[in-house]
Amino acid sequence: MLCVKAHIALALLLIVPGGSPAASPAVVEITAASAEQLAHAEWALARFAAADLELPALRIVFHDGYEACGMREGVLAVSGDGMTIHECEPDPARLRRSLLHELAHAWDVSGGIAPAARDGFLARRNLDAWRDDSLEWQQRGEEQAAEIIAWGLGEQAAPIATRVREVGDQDPGALAEAFLLLTGRAPLFGTASGAGN
Repeated sequence: MLCVKAHIALALLLIVPGGSPAASPAVVEITAASAEQLAHAEWALARFAAADLELPALRIVFHDGYEACGMREGVLAVSGDGMTIHECEPDPARLRRSLLHELAHAWDVSGGIAPAARDGFLARRNLDAWRDDSLEWQQRGEEQAAEIIAWGLGEQAAPIATRVREVGDQDPGALAEAFLLLTGRAPLFGTASGAGN
């Protein structure tokens, strides 16, 4: 269950449906968002819900420049008081993919991807490590996984537009198999649950 809280154009709190009726709702608070950013965040959260990928409680904070994200589109910060996605992508055409990518990291960090699935994914993508900051971004399993999850939750089987395309098989069939390995389900596009969302 996802819980959304809104302070018009400033914050939103969502209740995301959980896997079981007894599960406590996960609270997602969205702050510093314009109406357009808020709509993109709601869309991204709805894609996770449509795929039955249960997100943890977290905050999404929008920023006006890349500086707050270390010159990246977005970043997930995990601390003792929870998870916060800092989203800095100003281009609406890229924002949805960036949100899906950072939400995929949150889902992974909260236990969404099983260790056996991680190992299988690394082998399938010919990668050496899941999380290793000494490797280039596109060589990290966690980044490949976040990009492929974002791809599978998107609305169409478009090519991956980031540096991930430089590593591993980019054939839509291979990407769909990797998405299935990570999530336990087929990509949303082309399915009844993904149509029109």
